[in-house]
Amino acid sequence: FVISGYLISNIIISELNSNEFSFKSFYLKRIRRIIPALLSTLLITIPFSYWLLTPKAMMEYTKSLIASLFFYANYYFQNLDFYNAEPTKTMPLLHTWSLAIEEQFYIFFPVLFFFFVRLFRKINTLIWVIFIVSLLSFFLNILLINLGGSNPAFFLLPTRIWNFSIGVLAMLLFLS
Repeated sequence: FVISGYLISNIIISELNSNEFSFKSFYLKRIRRIIPALLSTLLITIPFSYWLLTPKAMMEYTKSLIASLFFYANYYFQNLDFYNAEPTKTMPLLHTWSLAIEEQFYIFFPVLFFFFVRLFRKINTLIWVIFIVSLLSFFLNILLINLGGSNPAFFLLPTRIWNFSIGVLAMLLFLS
């Protein structure tokens, strides 16, 4: 997540500085990079899952496949009752929770970052804004862990923003 924060913010800043930034171009590049790998992973796991999984595990797999395809796997796995669910060894798409968070970041971050860059023209001000957002996310993470376990803090974008923000801050500090 830190690397993604660094790379994505660097792409946006570089393209804004050269007057080449386009939301359409940004999102098309993300689609071309992510969708082929995701679809091939999903297609490859289907026959193996059909042959190897029990009926209950196959039902969970099918739900996780849909959640992965539409980038809400983090919500699906967060809400899964792991006490009653099949063992995680039989969840070939469990890792897609992090891809879902990354895609959610790709959807929202460019718009917010573009707005922040335009609103706070000075890099130092932008650094402070990102730092405050990062702290809020970090404290929300700690609060959710202390209130009822790590599940929401582990699987949700708002509690992972601080991870991305470290990369964004590193990129901005490098520029200043």
